[in-house]
Amino acid sequence: MAKARAWVSRVPAAAFVGSVPGRRPNKRLNFRSGLRAILRDYFGLNGEPPVYDEGDFERRFCLPRSMFLRVYNAVMDLSFFAQRINATERLQAHPLQKLVAAFRVIAYGEAPDRTDEYVRLSAATIAMSVRELMSFIVDEFGPSYLRSPTPEDLQRILTRNAERGMPRCIGSLDCSHWEWRNCPKACAGMYQNRHGKRSVVMETVCDEDLWIWHLLEGCPGSHHDVDVLHVSPLYLSVTSGERPPHTFSFAANGTTRTLLYYLVDGIYPRFALFVSPFPNPTTEVEMTFNRLQEALRRDVEGLYAVLTARFHVALHPARYASVAQMVTVIKAVAILHNIVTEKRRDGFVSRTRMAAGSQASGGGAAAGPGQGGGGAGVGRSAAAAAAGGQAAGGGGFA
Repeated sequence: MAKARAWVSRVPAAAFVGSVPGRRPNKRLNFRSGLRAILRDYFGLNGEPPVYDEGDFERRFCLPRSMFLRVYNAVMDLSFFAQRINATERLQAHPLQKLVAAFRVIAYGEAPDRTDEYVRLSAATIAMSVRELMSFIVDEFGPSYLRSPTPEDLQRILTRNAERGMPRCIGSLDCSHWEWRNCPKACAGMYQNRHGKRSVVMETVCDEDLWIWHLLEGCPGSHHDVDVLHVSPLYLSVTSGERPPHTFSFAANGTTRTLLYYLVDGIYPRFALFVSPFPNPTTEVEMTFNRLQEALRRDVEGLYAVLTARFHVALHPARYASVAQMVTVIKAVAILHNIVTEKRRDGFVSRTRMAAGSQASGGGAAAGPGQGGGGAGVGRSAAAAAAGGQAAGGGGFA
């Protein structure tokens, strides 16, 4: 034991002398200058108005300034976003710098080091800010902005779709693919779609305002739309009797139905909850129904175009290492989309036309689902055509 103590005493202590010669030194980013630039450009500084107005802000961050500040007030006290003091007693990056950098990556789909010269942050900090912000949005706003419709929401959707000509329709259903550039070689065959690209499938349901009521993501790109349907919580909730509620009923060709339906394309099976177009329309009624069904089903087709145009992070092929990260990004993008829709939908053309029609008809559009305004007759004829198509083995109510 004495020899061991003597040997330990002869071992020299480790010398910590700071940076090793030859290694790349840290960049002097000057966090304060980045914060001042952000405040000057978008929020105003020293009593002066911001350089860029509300339209410029929404175009560059893909959401209104009020919603941005709402997110900022929610994340500013989190451990990652909070401003720290380093060992030299200097203030580190401000929460606003991290949030601006993360939203720029989400909006433009650019690399994390693309905005480092503006926000004065390193690429690693920006990439971590994006991950933390995405996770926070899903956990904090997911229960409110990515949920099933309430009875009040369902009543409003049914009323509007009845005026458009499809009584008891609760939305449009479709699938889309997001290409996965960093797919591992071992999983390439499972995630390869029919175009030869590796991708992940997402299933969505939306209404006329493009509000997303259902989102399923993460299925391999090799899965067909029907394969995705069979593992979808939407389909499982219908088979278990949980949703949609059976408190709403409507009549088509003398048949009373209580199961609400979704508009789909011809690839889906002829289930009772789906209404698809006639595969080979021969009569004028069937062709009219197909035009109406395709016009209303275009809502979900336009949803994917709006998502990729508004958030370019979903436009470019994903560079994430796992499907779990892609799922988080898709959920966060859908939640941000619903937040923007909630802010804007009172000014949508469909809303203004509906309000103008209600005033012109003297309140006739408020008579109830399937009976409001001039669209009710169209809805009854469309339902009759769909029910007749079922007996003939065509499209319509399956």
